[in-house]
Amino acid sequence: MVVVHVIEPFATGLNTFLQELVFSMPNFDHIIIHGERKDTRGIEEIKNEYKGQVTFIKWQNAQREIKPTQDRKAYSELKKILKSVAYDILHLHSSKAGILGQLLPIKHHKKIVYTPNAASFLRTDISLKKISVYKGIERFVNYISKAQIVTSSQSEFEEYNKIRIKTKLISNGSTVLPENRSTPKREDVFRVVFCAKITIQKNPQYFKRIALFYKDDPAISFIWIGDGEMRDDLESNSIQIKGWQSKKEIYAILASSDVYLSTSSWEGLSLATIEAAAFGLPLLLNRCTGNRDMVITGENGFLFETFEEAIERIEFLRNNPKNREQISKNSRNIYDSIYGNYRCGLEYKELYKEIFEEEINSRNR
Repeated sequence: MVVVHVIEPFATGLNTFLQELVFSMPNFDHIIIHGERKDTRGIEEIKNEYKGQVTFIKWQNAQREIKPTQDRKAYSELKKILKSVAYDILHLHSSKAGILGQLLPIKHHKKIVYTPNAASFLRTDISLKKISVYKGIERFVNYISKAQIVTSSQSEFEEYNKIRIKTKLISNGSTVLPENRSTPKREDVFRVVFCAKITIQKNPQYFKRIALFYKDDPAISFIWIGDGEMRDDLESNSIQIKGWQSKKEIYAILASSDVYLSTSSWEGLSLATIEAAAFGLPLLLNRCTGNRDMVITGENGFLFETFEEAIERIEFLRNNPKNREQISKNSRNIYDSIYGNYRCGLEYKELYKEIFEEEINSRNR
């Protein structure tokens, strides 16, 4: 079976998600049509992580924001690319690829899968009017295409249900192989880490505010893995900004950290947070769509809604090593039971097969 993946921002969590799908289906052929941004990891480095199992095609005109002229170019280019390849399933990733891909004049739309991974109408950095427009676009395009939308978390599933769009729920997962996992080290410095692009969705100013609370305390450090357009808003003597790192380097940092702190304002279901759980890190997450699906309060971490609550939870985890150790074990166990072992990829594999068989049957009627 040939699966074509279309993705506009080929970086960070979406790259992790694609690897989960590719490596869980070694007998499938995968083609990735991708956009490329200057503020993300180098594309050649990313390609090497796929170990020759994928064909890559660059989508030159893809970009994030709604810009009619550029979007028309991106649409025409994507249409031309897809005419040049044969495929059984078209899998659209993220909102821009999802909207443009569903508008294509494809005869058999039932073979389209669309995974928003943090739908555009969940954004909290835009006006209510713009959110309403995004919801309307999602409804209109879904009405036209009838593509299979797959939501990545229970809360994202519920948000689509509120706007009367039916979706299938397959919770995100990321398989960290046993040889890449180790017990987090407990040293003199208490390490708080976040792995994400430095962008408004991840709320770097909030992370910085929390870090600055401890600016005179050398026994605690704050680490941000990643880079992005809002780096200037994050920079501080209280934060180590590691920039873009390889998987091996990310895993090494996670293994030496004590708490995973996410200040995200909205999520689908964060792949970086799932990977942090694989290393047994207690999760301390800002309560938002996606994040609230990851935490069982007091078992594998905590959700917070205010700055004061975030500080209180950090202090609890820092000053109660026995509790932290138990939460760490729970975090790893929950990861093992829900998010690892290629569970997510295998569920998509079954969905692909189901859609393919339905498509064949419909053609034979």
